[in-house]
Amino acid sequence: MKRKLILAKTKVAKAEMALAKVQEYLSPAELPTDLETVTDEERFLFRRIGLKMKAFLMLGRREVFDGTVQNMHFHWKHRELVKIVVKGKTFEQVKHIAISLEAESGGVLIALDKTTKGYSITFYRGKNYKRPQVLKPRNLLTRRRAMARSIELQRREALNHHISVLRHKIWKLKSQLVRYR
Repeated sequence: MKRKLILAKTKVAKAEMALAKVQEYLSPAELPTDLETVTDEERFLFRRIGLKMKAFLMLGRREVFDGTVQNMHFHWKHRELVKIVVKGKTFEQVKHIAISLEAESGGVLIALDKTTKGYSITFYRGKNYKRPQVLKPRNLLTRRRAMARSIELQRREALNHHISVLRHKIWKLKSQLVRYR
């Protein structure tokens, strides 16, 4: 059992190194200081319109990458709002995703709501919206690297769970040995 535990710990170290290698390509943008202000009435109306919107973007296991921001700008070409649906995450993770999308896209976060499909994040493009020259930000991960990051995170999480199960089994065996002596 202890050998399995040591082996799992070395695998976690390898997973950490692989994750760090993928993460070095990621340099998230900071929130702009000159954010556009939206009144409470506008926020209420945009939230209501955003919840009724049929057109939305799904945010999958890759989370925020350059293609997500590009699709937001494509939506803003014809609409003022973009609705992004996130499945299977906690509220804190969705809030972190929303803040990073707000920083990367330059839009204004309107609402973060729990719906039947998951969490709905609504963004407003702003009153003085001008399409950027480059729709895909260079500081985010590409589609392929975002998938590799997701796989490495999943791998690390599974290994940590495996280690906790092994520790529990070792503790159980030790307690049984003490009991039988």
